[in-house]
Amino acid sequence: MPKQVLADTENYTIERDSEIGALVFTWDQFAAGEEFRAGCEKLLDVIEREGATKLVVDSSGIKAHDKEDLQWLEEEWMPREIEAGIEYSVSVTGDSVISEMEIEKFVDQTEDMPFTYVMAGNMDEAREWIADQ
Repeated sequence: MPKQVLADTENYTIERDSEIGALVFTWDQFAAGEEFRAGCEKLLDVIEREGATKLVVDSSGIKAHDKEDLQWLEEEWMPREIEAGIEYSVSVTGDSVISEMEIEKFVDQTEDMPFTYVMAGNMDEAREWIADQ
């Protein structure tokens, strides 16, 4: 798997995966508030710098998100993500029912937006889907 690490912190890793033509953002541990938003802002910087149009977000290790962070993602960050150029995004939820329900809500709310956002149960599904876009 030809991957290039673009950012690596205690909370997250951002890679360019040339095999699937996408950025891969992995939450390595739970983050909330400023730490969470800083990770998202760094991802946005990388999206813009790399000219990325496809994104895989692996939050399979996270069981749930902070309510305020979810609202910020929906209202502020996602429109900026689309403006930065993301056309296709897939989130990996893993085994957390709560996380899956949170992502399903986002998927439903993005139906009228100019990009495609889906959910996958594992990284293999996510990679396959994003590679086909």
